[in-house]
Amino acid sequence: MELDRRAFIGAGAAFGAAAAAETTQAQGRHGPRRIATEEAFATKEQMAAMVALGHSQWANPDLSLWRSFGGANAGRSRLRNGLLDLEQDRIADMDANQVDMHILSLTSPGVQMFDPDTASGIAESANDQLAGVIRRHPTRFAGLAAFAPQDPKRAVKEMERGVRTLGLNGFILNSHTNDEYFDDRKFWPMLEAAEALDRPIYIHPRCPSAPMWEACADYGLSSGMWGFHVETSLHATRMILGGCFDQFPKLKIVLGHMGEGLPYWLYRIDHVYQAFNPPGSPRRLKASPKETFARNFVITTSGVNDPNVLAFTIAQLGIDNVLWAIDYPYEQSQPAVEFMDKAPVTPAQRLKLYQTNAERVFHLRA
Repeated sequence: MELDRRAFIGAGAAFGAAAAAETTQAQGRHGPRRIATEEAFATKEQMAAMVALGHSQWANPDLSLWRSFGGANAGRSRLRNGLLDLEQDRIADMDANQVDMHILSLTSPGVQMFDPDTASGIAESANDQLAGVIRRHPTRFAGLAAFAPQDPKRAVKEMERGVRTLGLNGFILNSHTNDEYFDDRKFWPMLEAAEALDRPIYIHPRCPSAPMWEACADYGLSSGMWGFHVETSLHATRMILGGCFDQFPKLKIVLGHMGEGLPYWLYRIDHVYQAFNPPGSPRRLKASPKETFARNFVITTSGVNDPNVLAFTIAQLGIDNVLWAIDYPYEQSQPAVEFMDKAPVTPAQRLKLYQTNAERVFHLRA
């Protein structure tokens, strides 16, 4: 028993020393703490299951990337390794670019293309692995819990376990599940859980649902050029107009890629909504779409290193509702850091964009 106790104390001391070393390494190199808020990872179980789906005849656009992971393409190999490697090349990349923390989330489409049992099992395993990495590197990583919307009851239990037992910082949802969106009330128990746990849901893109995909099939439109953004903004808009935030007024949603285009369209959405839903209309919401977006949504800069778009979104949403992100390993760290370092904002605003907004939204230790 004494040996076990000494081993436990020794392990605790080693963990504390590692955390202290990481903290010392991350401090004093630059001003704000650089917290990147949309950083993807994969597990071997998820990747194997997705590659196996890719071997099928299923003509689903989300499978095109995963089919390429099964081959020998050098570029895809680098991306595959970037998703799987959390503790060597990723940390080296973070150090080289003076990035203090990644908020990790299971890469799109997450577990949302599997049958309910497979999806739930892969999500639970991924959350366990994510929590283990965070324990080993507590100042470098935080994480969002995956869950399987295909099984709402089990999803709610996993959301509760992710926060209360594993200490994760929110949830990742990869837009539609079987071509359905979270305005459908069968998914509302998961919205209720997120609100009760006081943790945000990050709605990340995937290729468009079947009704939209046919129009996006040409010209490479189905992924990050166009389809990702219209798919995710459609999801968010359906949630707003479907009354999700009347029912769950404290629920927080995170959208990447400078808000998936919605900040640009807020005036128009609100203007047309008011015209079709005047006071007294049975479908009129408690708050207008624009008011709901300002209250319930925050956005990140992932993959959009454009100072003009940043200035516009800050003007539309307020500085407290914009967070910095890289979108690693799909995007490179250096351009994202250079963009935010040179962005035309005040030092106080840069502190919020890099650090304090993320600490507040994701309940991170300062």
